[in-house]
Amino acid sequence: MNESAGKFACLLYDSTLKTVLGVQENEELFIEILEFLIPGKRISSIIFDNKEKHGLVVSEKVVIFDLLCQDKETGEEFLVEVQNAQDKTFKDRALYYSLVPVREQLEKKQTEEDSEKRGKMDYSIRPIYVISLLNFNLDHESPDALEGGYVSRYDLRNIRNGEKMTDAINFIFVEMDRLPYSKDEKEKCKSRLEKFIFTFKFMHTFEEFPPEFEDDSMLEKLANASKLANMSVLQREEYDKAMKDEFARLVENNFAREEGRAEGKAEGIKEGVAQSKAIIAKAMLAKGFDVATIVELTGLSAEEIEALR
Repeated sequence: MNESAGKFACLLYDSTLKTVLGVQENEELFIEILEFLIPGKRISSIIFDNKEKHGLVVSEKVVIFDLLCQDKETGEEFLVEVQNAQDKTFKDRALYYSLVPVREQLEKKQTEEDSEKRGKMDYSIRPIYVISLLNFNLDHESPDALEGGYVSRYDLRNIRNGEKMTDAINFIFVEMDRLPYSKDEKEKCKSRLEKFIFTFKFMHTFEEFPPEFEDDSMLEKLANASKLANMSVLQREEYDKAMKDEFARLVENNFAREEGRAEGKAEGIKEGVAQSKAIIAKAMLAKGFDVATIVELTGLSAEEIEALR
């Protein structure tokens, strides 16, 4: 991508989030974000785990976590992901993902115990935290389910008195779509949580880091890590590829719907592709992407994109 195509990275995809935060040079920043999202948690250092994991069912041979890390000292694991599309089965999928590292922990213990010829299996599980940054809202029985108006937390507890069964599995869902402010209303953010969500959602629209947020060193560090000019050549190449891959997925998903309507006619398929690009370009404009970036990703002309406003 050319240098005019935005100044800051877009953090709204797993792949681009990994490019910015899933690197050892940003370890301290990532730890600070984890400790912010999990109050009371203290982490000395982390190890990023980019390995593929074996799926839990035959039809899913591997599971690739885009941002998975482990506390070097305690062995606790943190899975961070971004979800943009509404999914009625999201909570079940989050549970499924949490079980992959659970199984891996126990399999490792079993292997170690077999090698030492011990008779009794140790089933203790080091805590696993699934942190999901959501661009949609979850359904709740009451507003009381939300912490600070945006965060819902889940673990395993006794339904009668709230007694915790285990520390093994924990879920933190940051429901970013609940933020009622547009990209031009940063001054309306009051809490640190609102400023964090605003920065995360609209980073790619910034011309410069908002002066209103300069009193928060974590957010300023996040902006510096996301600044395209600060990336290494390799990191920038990975980011550009991730953005193009994400766009290709969007086109493919939209095109599949249009192709079905076209009933196999060549002219219909061609029209479907054009419509898909227009739909995606319009959505990118709404999210604050600059025209140069949209031109780069869609292949549409600047004039065609301006006409979509």
